[in-house]
Amino acid sequence: MQGPRKPGRLIELDTILADKLAGIRLVLMDIDGTLISTAAPSFGNVLIQLRKLRPLNIGFSVATGRTIHGASFVTKQLQELGSHLPPMITYNGAVVLAGKDSSVVKRRLIERADFEAVIECCRRKSLDVLAYACGAQFDFVPRETVYSEGARRPGSDFNGMEVKFVPDLTAVDDDFVAVLVDIPSPEAAPRLLDELNELLGKHLRVTTSGGRYIEICHTLGTKLNAMAELAHSEHITVQEIMAIGDNYNDMEMIAGAGVGVAVANAPEAVRRAATLRTTLPNGQGVVEALRALTRAVRSSPRPQSATTDGH
Repeated sequence: MQGPRKPGRLIELDTILADKLAGIRLVLMDIDGTLISTAAPSFGNVLIQLRKLRPLNIGFSVATGRTIHGASFVTKQLQELGSHLPPMITYNGAVVLAGKDSSVVKRRLIERADFEAVIECCRRKSLDVLAYACGAQFDFVPRETVYSEGARRPGSDFNGMEVKFVPDLTAVDDDFVAVLVDIPSPEAAPRLLDELNELLGKHLRVTTSGGRYIEICHTLGTKLNAMAELAHSEHITVQEIMAIGDNYNDMEMIAGAGVGVAVANAPEAVRRAATLRTTLPNGQGVVEALRALTRAVRSSPRPQSATTDGH
């Protein structure tokens, strides 16, 4: 009796793509809109595919705009799959963590003058903000705090962290790594993104992951830069990394990786930047890409290196 059909589709591999995939030693995955989606939960299927990477000596980790706390429900499950989890990218690249214990490897703090400029700009436009601080506690899990002075007062934000309300954000002395600007309506997002880029883009990175926020951080706090730092720490090159994402904050990482993957729900500009474009969205697309990777590596005549699994 034939069993249930495996999720995902088989991607046709030409010789060039198959060769690139055969050289992959590490997979980096965005979370929201990529690994997980409320519309089509499929993270369990992704975990099944990730288990198949271990015998091939291919590591895997996340590159997310989420906070450390907000990403923990995913990273804990990844840690359970293997003894060695390469560094994790959080806050869109502003904070890189050691996979084994979530201690800080690298932070990109927003300069004080730039932080104040963001807050003043948002005040003038009557925009609510969430300001994220990541404390300088190296060698163990860092302290995270989220602040707001906005009119709206939710009990917690989408990362499940309690919000600390203050009368004046510019008076807070803390290590800020990101500011999230609440978009008033979906229709306002493109115009607001352009306006904030025009006003702040010379000194800060202004981007979005397609949700209700515009995300602002240090100009070097990008997933692309963090990916390069991660590669260096793992003694591989970025050409040996597969990067999977779904939105504009992933685009540079996707374009800069050895194999950049855009899942089917990604905007067209992001899909154009990718080496491989899946036919399925979200986690189903991740499964599709991982199946192509395992197929290419198993078919390759080249010996498999053991650079990312701690051997």
